[in-house]
Amino acid sequence: MVASLTPMTRYYILRLFDQERDIFDLAGQSLEHAVGDRFQHAGGERENHILNRLESLAPSELAAVEMIVRLHRSLRHSSEEERHQRLQLKSLEEKLWRILGMANAQDISRAQVIPVKEQPSLTVAQALDHLNRVSELAQKYLGKVIVANYWRASRPSTSWFADFVVTDDGYISYHGSLPAAKVVVKPNQQQQLETWLASFVDECRRTLPLFRRDLQKAKLLGSFLEPRI
Repeated sequence: MVASLTPMTRYYILRLFDQERDIFDLAGQSLEHAVGDRFQHAGGERENHILNRLESLAPSELAAVEMIVRLHRSLRHSSEEERHQRLQLKSLEEKLWRILGMANAQDISRAQVIPVKEQPSLTVAQALDHLNRVSELAQKYLGKVIVANYWRASRPSTSWFADFVVTDDGYISYHGSLPAAKVVVKPNQQQQLETWLASFVDECRRTLPLFRRDLQKAKLLGSFLEPRI
């Protein structure tokens, strides 16, 4: 059993691997019944393989999986422009496959782990630049005080974030032992940063429902290393 993941999340992941639409549109069945029935009767090697991979994840990776699934579900039910929506869904799915150590969902059926293509190194300075660009956009609508409060409220509680300081004017700075430009972000730390950013965006969207669209226009919705035009 994957203690840190909800049955809904596990079920959602299994259905993503099956590439089926309308994941929770199960006529005449409650979610709890559907989840129980799925796990009782699936019993297949593929499903067990996925669950075994989930069981081996670190707590920070499990938290990232929960966040990815939550964003994926939200995006599927959003009213955003269709082509961009598909690209966003694909990006989230690719992140999920990477966490599980696979290049794509089809690898599961072969019970193979395909090495993930090495990604460019991300520094804390680059991450801060991205976060603060997002912050500046939010400040135009919400003001500095509210933005600062949203960053603080959504910040993950892991010890690594003790070196990140949210100033009262809504910006984020790094107070580590080395300059931010010399600190390379580890993969699990990048997942935590992405979780922080996603949680902050969710906070903003409570007041600004179209904030995600504004981020898209500003080219701030993709990867920390995605080129800015």
